[in-house]
Amino acid sequence: MNRLRWAMLAFCVASAGCAAGLAAEPEVRFDRLGRLQVLGDAYPRAFFFRASEGAAARRGAEYAEWDATFSRLMGIQGKALDEEVPGRGLRNPEFFTRFKQAHPGQLVLLHYNGNARDPRFERGPFFAGHWLYYEGATIRTDVPAEAGPTTIRVSDARRFHVDMGRYRTSKDDIGLCALDAAGRPDWHASEQVRLVSVDREGGTITVERGCYGTEPRAFAAGKAYAAPHATEGPWGSRSNLMWFYNYSTRCPKDAQGRLCADVHADELADRFAPGGQLAAFDGVEFDVLFHSRARQADCDADGKPDGGVFDGVNTYGLGVIRFLERLRERLGDDRLITADGHLGTHQRGFGVANGIESEGWPALNDRQVADWSGGLNRHDFWAVRGRAPIFNYINHKFVESTGDPGRPEMRPDVPWNIHRLVLAAAMMTDSAVCYSYAPPPEPGEGFGVWDELRMGTAHRLAYLGRPAGPARRLAAEGPDALGGLASPPGEAFLKRLSGKGLRFALDAGAVQVAADAGAAAADEMVVRLAGVPCNGPDLVVCAALRAAPLPGYPATMPRLAHIGIAKPLGELVTAPVRHMTWADGRAFTSHAYFSDVRSKTVDLEFVFEGAAPVWIGPVTVHAAADALVRVFEHGVVLANPSPRPHTFDLGRLAPGRSLRRIQGSSRQDPETNSGAAVGKTVTLGPKDGLCLVDAEARDQM
Repeated sequence: MNRLRWAMLAFCVASAGCAAGLAAEPEVRFDRLGRLQVLGDAYPRAFFFRASEGAAARRGAEYAEWDATFSRLMGIQGKALDEEVPGRGLRNPEFFTRFKQAHPGQLVLLHYNGNARDPRFERGPFFAGHWLYYEGATIRTDVPAEAGPTTIRVSDARRFHVDMGRYRTSKDDIGLCALDAAGRPDWHASEQVRLVSVDREGGTITVERGCYGTEPRAFAAGKAYAAPHATEGPWGSRSNLMWFYNYSTRCPKDAQGRLCADVHADELADRFAPGGQLAAFDGVEFDVLFHSRARQADCDADGKPDGGVFDGVNTYGLGVIRFLERLRERLGDDRLITADGHLGTHQRGFGVANGIESEGWPALNDRQVADWSGGLNRHDFWAVRGRAPIFNYINHKFVESTGDPGRPEMRPDVPWNIHRLVLAAAMMTDSAVCYSYAPPPEPGEGFGVWDELRMGTAHRLAYLGRPAGPARRLAAEGPDALGGLASPPGEAFLKRLSGKGLRFALDAGAVQVAADAGAAAADEMVVRLAGVPCNGPDLVVCAALRAAPLPGYPATMPRLAHIGIAKPLGELVTAPVRHMTWADGRAFTSHAYFSDVRSKTVDLEFVFEGAAPVWIGPVTVHAAADALVRVFEHGVVLANPSPRPHTFDLGRLAPGRSLRRIQGSSRQDPETNSGAAVGKTVTLGPKDGLCLVDAEARDQM
């Protein structure tokens, strides 16, 4: 049974309508996606990230040379519209379409900003109320309908900013609109302007009129309103501030009664339709598509900040799910929908999206791979809660802040072992790999490829073949430091649990945790497990978690959760002390690895978003490093996230196999990837990964 069919079965089991068993397998044909090698059974699975986009957009780019560079893996991803980077729609749709026609088995995925767009890009179907604004100010003087700079007196000039944006060189884009009879902003009568200057002491703003396709119009003193757009970026020297979409279900509706989420989904889906400029593309990846907004924006357009939260319900996040559902309805199941999912603030389109991108794994600035467990939990959860066919991937990159607004980020120097560990993590979690952090190219190469993705100098894709089974967590195969106390939980385990305003009861092989009436509106539940024994610096926690949905949200939307070591601890453990995971109505076993515990016992904490009931258990704890191994048809992958060396017993883990290292490229790490045979044991240094192949594996194509 191939991997695509396994994904279909997993989706069937996960669906409420298939609870009775596998007999109700959905009749979904993947005519397009079923051909993609990157969704196939064999590993590793790899494709090119946005280097393909930049190269295609370069002035004078020749298709033949570009194709030769970027057809060497299993596909490409990049921008082909101008929603964020000007000029990407000029040549990229043609190059990407020709690529798909020439390589039908390779992935062609659109990279698209899900949060916001450059307002200079095709505003057509959107109306002014479909954008998100921060709290504004009442206009105190009559504003004539005339072009040119206009100075406007406002009730609070402090709401408007210059020297803002990513490079601290931008100025607010502002919406002007009439106030209705109730004194609320009426975005049906509006104009878009650019801020020129602010006089906070004088209480005035000077603006450039009639911008972004609008015409100057008259506004009456005391009956009009000015609000700064909620923005991000600009993401390049030639780019504009990006206007946030107002995804909230409380968003103002246009003249046809449509929400922003519906208009945006239809506009994008039309581009994928037959004859559309994206008709050849296999789907879309939404960059930075968030579940919530960090700053207090005005989502219901009443002139007051709300952040999209009403009666405790995040209507912005619900609107993002509505947007994804509408897009799925339009695109069908034979196209991929993916989105960033490496942060707890990202979208929660579980059951709608096919998977997530981790932009930087475990995180952009985590080049020590400290959040090893959080990274694994996120990908493992999406692997069983995404929509078939599952497509999770790691965009391998790290960035470092420079402290300079003119150059906010730089690429840090990262040792080879960290690169190998990240690539190994992808293969442990059934994830594909693309990368922004590229290795040095070999002579004659236009863009480097990681040795681990194509068997080094052999240049063989999918060289490991099919996995023999899931990754093995070696720590979990050792003794349980709790002595079976919580597998399944019993009365003795129950007595070790505590939490302010919480009640505990045994329930069907788990512990149910419920909030008292006085704590039912709390933002989170914190459950403490006291007196967990430790024996040395390493501790691995394996915990099955389940959670009821939060009031006002769909049952398919999981709750954010963390497993950590309770504070205060002083110097007893190093950061991080919490690892992220998800919890929903079906048990999912999450893991947390702590590599520098310095006490004989610790208290663990299980932290859940909201105060609806949760279930914990079974739970096991292991005093060992979180080493992983996965056996494939033609090789073995090892991962050691510990800050200490770890020895793998290959004679036990892969009995009867003769293995060797891959032969590495000259400009990567040929000392580690030496092509040499390995014995019955292999010792990996701190925070390292390794791909081994069968001794007889060919090094030539």
